[in-house]
Amino acid sequence: MGQALLKQVPKLKEWPHFSCEGEYHHMEFIRGIDIIEEYFELPDRLVTARFNTLFTRLAHRWYIKLKQAHGHQSGTWWKTQAIKKWANDAWRFKVEKAFESAQFNADKDKYLPWFCQQKDRLTALYPDMSEFINHRRFLRQCGGYLEHSVKRRNTEQSSAEDIINILDKVTTRTRIGFSRVNLKKRFNTPWKDSVDKNPK
Repeated sequence: MGQALLKQVPKLKEWPHFSCEGEYHHMEFIRGIDIIEEYFELPDRLVTARFNTLFTRLAHRWYIKLKQAHGHQSGTWWKTQAIKKWANDAWRFKVEKAFESAQFNADKDKYLPWFCQQKDRLTALYPDMSEFINHRRFLRQCGGYLEHSVKRRNTEQSSAEDIINILDKVTTRTRIGFSRVNLKKRFNTPWKDSVDKNPK
């Protein structure tokens, strides 16, 4: 590894960290480590030496316990242990429940963060699922006319960016997905067309 490249390695605080708390995404953490390791051609020992800091809170306790029991191990070994530990039924149930309960509500949800969070949940649960099926799964959470409108405009080749753009166009231009009460507030007009019954 060249000295010039070594100087460009992100500082420790810029690396992904993992606590295993809340709606965690252990595979995202592992992929983040892999990307840095591969891009900067880091030796395995340099990466594993950072685990004591990258694992935090509950995950750090787990790391210390295994470190004491097994001593120095390769990065691949640690990643395998992390998957065994956290890709369990309780985690899967928690993420699936969060995904199913997150119905898109145009009145209160912003489509971009909603889309990204739902996509992350599905990717965590089904890493080998095709992008097209992934999109179909979370579009069901839009419901009704909004789901139908987006599906009409996307294809099997549509990317995540395409879906986001479609959601933007549909919700912005047609107002599909908004409640009648919300639409009244947005346009400051009665829901029914006003008609001058006594024209001069």
